[in-house]
Amino acid sequence: MKRDPETKTVIRVQLAEVLAREFGLYRFQAENFIETVLEEIGAALASGEEVKVAGFGTFRVVERKGRIGRNPRTQESAEIKARKAIVFRPSGTQKARVNKKSAHK
Repeated sequence: MKRDPETKTVIRVQLAEVLAREFGLYRFQAENFIETVLEEIGAALASGEEVKVAGFGTFRVVERKGRIGRNPRTQESAEIKARKAIVFRPSGTQKARVNKKSAHK
């Protein structure tokens, strides 16, 4: 997969191109597949479900408590309201993969 060397970011179109090539799909089919998967993950998270992708990791929603924060520029105190956040915990396989690659640099 070709990546932008400056941003080191993989985008949907690149994922779709890989899916199309690997599975003999048209690119629009691969794009629809990716969109459907992401929609399902988003819907599950929105309803409070945890999403586990074996060998990749787990997405879940956590409650963040409200707190007093500080504006770093002005040093003024500001209230940060309670909110929900999405967290991702990578699988052991992915952690090992990342650590193996970074060890070779």
